[in-house]
Amino acid sequence: MFNSAPQQSTLSVLSLNCWGLNIVAKKRKFRLRAIADRVSQKQYDIVALQEVWMWEDFDYIKKQTRDVLPYTKYFHSGTLGSGLAILSRFPILSSSYLKFTLAGKPLKVFQGDFYVGKGCGSVCIDHPDVGLIDVYTTHLQAGYGSHDDYEAQRITECWQIANSVRASAAQGRHVILTGDFNSIPTSHCYQILKNHAFMTDSWLEMHKDTMADSLGRLERDQLTASECIQLFGITCDSPLDTWTKHLLKQQPYSKDIGDRLDYIFYRRTPEITCQQSKVAFEEYIPDTQMSFSDHFAVHSIFLIAAKTNSVFDDDYAPLPKEIARPDFTHILPDTLHPIIRILEEDLLKATATANGLLFLFGLSLLFVFCLYSCQIVVPFYFSEFQLKVLASNIVCGLFIIVFSVVGIVSLIVGFVFGRNEQRSLRQYLIDINQQQHPLPALAQALPHTQPLMDS
Repeated sequence: MFNSAPQQSTLSVLSLNCWGLNIVAKKRKFRLRAIADRVSQKQYDIVALQEVWMWEDFDYIKKQTRDVLPYTKYFHSGTLGSGLAILSRFPILSSSYLKFTLAGKPLKVFQGDFYVGKGCGSVCIDHPDVGLIDVYTTHLQAGYGSHDDYEAQRITECWQIANSVRASAAQGRHVILTGDFNSIPTSHCYQILKNHAFMTDSWLEMHKDTMADSLGRLERDQLTASECIQLFGITCDSPLDTWTKHLLKQQPYSKDIGDRLDYIFYRRTPEITCQQSKVAFEEYIPDTQMSFSDHFAVHSIFLIAAKTNSVFDDDYAPLPKEIARPDFTHILPDTLHPIIRILEEDLLKATATANGLLFLFGLSLLFVFCLYSCQIVVPFYFSEFQLKVLASNIVCGLFIIVFSVVGIVSLIVGFVFGRNEQRSLRQYLIDINQQQHPLPALAQALPHTQPLMDS
């Protein structure tokens, strides 16, 4: 609560996954230009974009919005780029990029996540009323299909983000975290951001009081798909989005209404509180029958108050001196246990996959040796059948090339990536397991639990 009534202003923040994949994304250039035109017409203070893969698209967006958002940052990473960008009305003092330790699989070439250098981009902006604000944007690993093989990777990605956000908060900076998290509000990733990074979900904060009534109306089939977008914050897989795929990424409800995967989180303090949050860009591009993207945007407006003497209450994020302690967390053992179990299961799968690839390397090496031996032996014993010997050498040579390629790929992926994946998962297990011992003040309110593993 404020002890006085300081002069207040607002901060308008937009986050949108633009679906700007080259070749794969339909009508990419037309849609990205429509997005740029729409952003330039609105009064946004900060715009965070994901999946802007092509520099020409970002360059167009930058030129179209330079009068209203003169400060920009495009984050370069990986072989194909991160696709992340931030535009700001206020000066950007610095920027950084946190590359995720685990993101994608090298053999999943057509998914491409391993090659884009997924991570979290951040900028430090200088706001005239509240000083430094660290703005983050990210795009977490997607699930792909009905069976999610990447939940463990998203957990490790959120853990990295949470630690980075905590570092910003420990410096006394305000924090805004945006992006496509590919995680529904009941996910473990969401709990990490809420209870370990101490982030507040701006959309849920504005709609939590009406959520129970909305769920009841949904169960009674009293809501249309259009109403569900705003009532549940649907940003992806909505049947009203013209680019929605037939296979949903997540299925949080039995009814086909879509998912809430995109968020604007923030560190709630007496100086920054959320005033309004809604889904945006849900309408069609003007004069067309197509959506702007395969995601809708999230638009939140924050109330900004100049620094003043204030009293912190339970709705505010912890003080910087509290967050500065690595052992300070509100994440509960009941949340940590399944997280650790998921990582342990993924470690077992990663080990089995790596061992299988190394076995394939050994098998390929054996085949190459046998085929090479045939090329030496066959001419010696069948010198009178020159045509057959030539054909045999050609066939053996082709198979040697095939097995050599298979062997080299298996060795690199199984040994280099495989060992890196296993060691990374082990380290995350150690780091997360250390959080199973809560602070004494919190421990008094929790039942005693035994640690799952030794660090």
